[in-house]
Amino acid sequence: MATTASDEPSVSAEEALKQQKKQARREAKLMLAIKAAKKDLKKAQKKQSKAQARLEERSTTLHTLEARLEELHAQSPQAATGAEPTSPLSEESRLPEGSVVMIDVAKMDALP
Repeated sequence: MATTASDEPSVSAEEALKQQKKQARREAKLMLAIKAAKKDLKKAQKKQSKAQARLEERSTTLHTLEARLEELHAQSPQAATGAEPTSPLSEESRLPEGSVVMIDVAKMDALP
């Protein structure tokens, strides 16, 4: 079977159309991937911003507590005389060495 000149352009036109459609599908997929990546980036930035705010808040709280401790040490008469510090706790009620005590910071603010 012989091909005519009119058959060849339609075949290459169809091929070009197929290639354009493939290209359009690839572009659409990439655009969706870019959109998802931008959404993920925005979410991560928001999360980072919240974490930074928490870090700054906790750092401020730590500095405040350290400053209060320094004030208490400065007001203490034992600091000036070098005497052994006295504790309202008796020897029996002290925690064993290496024990961990958790303190509620909100309640610390209520202390005089």
